[in-house]
Amino acid sequence: MDIEIDNLTVILLLLLATLAIYHRFFSTPQPLVHPLLLGKQSDISTVRKSGETGIYRSWATGQGAPLTVRPANSVKVVSDIVTGPKITDPKKERYILDVPITDEGLTEITRLIPIGLSLLFPSTEITSTVILLPPSPSTSLPLLLLSIASTANRPVVILPSPRLLSSAISEQVQNGHPAAGVVVIHVALLEGVLEQLYENKSSAGVLVIGDPEKSSDGLIDLAKNKGINVRYWEEIWEVAESPAAENCKPKQNVYSDVHSYYYSTQNNQTVTTKVTHINVTAGIASLLSLFPADKRPSAALHDTVASAVPLTTPLGMTIALSTVWTGASFRLIGNHEPTWDPEEVDHAAELEVLADKEKGLPKPTILFISPKHHHALLNRLQYTYTSHPFASLAARHKGHSIRAGHIDRDSLWDRVLWSGMRENVLGGIAGQRLRGVILVGDAPPPDALASSHLLLSLPLTRLHPSAYSTGPVFVTHFYDLQSPGVGHLLKEVDMWDTSAGTATGHHGVNGKEKVHSGPPASNVEVLLRGDHVNAAYEDEGEDARAIHGQIWIRGPSVLEMVDIKGKNEDGWVDIGEQAKVQTNGTFIIDHPQIKVNA
Repeated sequence: MDIEIDNLTVILLLLLATLAIYHRFFSTPQPLVHPLLLGKQSDISTVRKSGETGIYRSWATGQGAPLTVRPANSVKVVSDIVTGPKITDPKKERYILDVPITDEGLTEITRLIPIGLSLLFPSTEITSTVILLPPSPSTSLPLLLLSIASTANRPVVILPSPRLLSSAISEQVQNGHPAAGVVVIHVALLEGVLEQLYENKSSAGVLVIGDPEKSSDGLIDLAKNKGINVRYWEEIWEVAESPAAENCKPKQNVYSDVHSYYYSTQNNQTVTTKVTHINVTAGIASLLSLFPADKRPSAALHDTVASAVPLTTPLGMTIALSTVWTGASFRLIGNHEPTWDPEEVDHAAELEVLADKEKGLPKPTILFISPKHHHALLNRLQYTYTSHPFASLAARHKGHSIRAGHIDRDSLWDRVLWSGMRENVLGGIAGQRLRGVILVGDAPPPDALASSHLLLSLPLTRLHPSAYSTGPVFVTHFYDLQSPGVGHLLKEVDMWDTSAGTATGHHGVNGKEKVHSGPPASNVEVLLRGDHVNAAYEDEGEDARAIHGQIWIRGPSVLEMVDIKGKNEDGWVDIGEQAKVQTNGTFIIDHPQIKVNA
């Protein structure tokens, strides 16, 4: 029997076939990173010693490949960053710590600082410049400039707290660095520091910052009568441009010279780490490698990087130096007032200040935020989101793309809901200008991670820092969108609660649900040591994800501890934390997550 098909039937069949092809190949967006790449994120060596795992490296680095020690061949010492890859006019201003400055001006300032210090505080011996400044945007510019201008005969010693000053100015060599030649302080600490120097009979001078009106002349005259050399920050430029500066030529640095020393407190003990120029340049290379080539901070993209990591930490200084080298603007997130321990911290307000239009400062395009700032930002976004009548429908469509590994800010629902929501929260700090968010510190709970992807429409890169490294220790792939889903946002639940979790999450060693902090960074080697490592390898029924132990790291960005108890073992440093390694080479850090209340 002949079968006749009319034109209408043919058209309907073609439409059906077209819909089937569209649903199969085009309705689901392509993932931003191939799933197989996320399935194997680090490479482990085949040889290991008893009681420890093999050596883990980033999959992109691989075993046997040399580790990167500088972001470019032209950056051999820290001062080379001021002559970085400038794409724009060197006379064009950018903002560094809220101060407009040109690249030519920055180069000249960093040239004059060593000359001015040597004339104001002359010394024939190798001395250190001890810096004690509050971690505030208004006081951190001198710290950054002094770090860039550090010389081999005057390395900087950076203190995170006034409590550590007594140890830093001690004339004994037990603190591991040269005796203090000058102490750089904020004017608010002047009286107390002068008393401490006099009681300790220290020969160090004092450089005062934060008093351009020179209102402390009376106190300074009393100090000079006691033999203490006290100068103002503004005097550096006066003497550095005087005729006496013509014969003053600071020693040129080489990559192996000591650049700085950092003090930190670990388990109620003071730890001093030594930083060479190669440690800093390696940290810059490692930090920039977390970005895809087209996403790195750039002057051409008019980027502004805002960081909540204090410059008194190795990683915080690396973020600032990396930004200076790329030509982008740099801002600091934190309490603007120069105080050490503010009683109350409003993390949402600290973010909102970045969007203050009255000051004319650019909004950030890349954020390095702390877990508490991330918590405050998501809470504000979620509150606005849940009040929208189309919230459920928009989340369903956005969640479909996220599960496919794709996310963008140009979809229909972004124009209808998400973009307007983000522009109306905290001054629009998470608005369309923002293109990258890096969370520095504890990884969030799975529900909060999923919320971040949905509300920000950006991948949340997790970076795990350490006081023993100038760069990241662990960092997730920039386009890693793996998360348990976004359905919980439609319910009244606490997305920061870690006491119970979904079946799709991971559990740390302590049993609480966690997400991973990524594989080792690009130029860091990691291994785990502990009593249970051998059992995990030898028991055939034991799953590899159960391997956990103490974290040891090695690499060009890893710092040397100068105290006697902290001597390195074949280059390996115990960072004092534990982790569990998963089968794909990502690490789950094993310490309690911070429960924050914004």
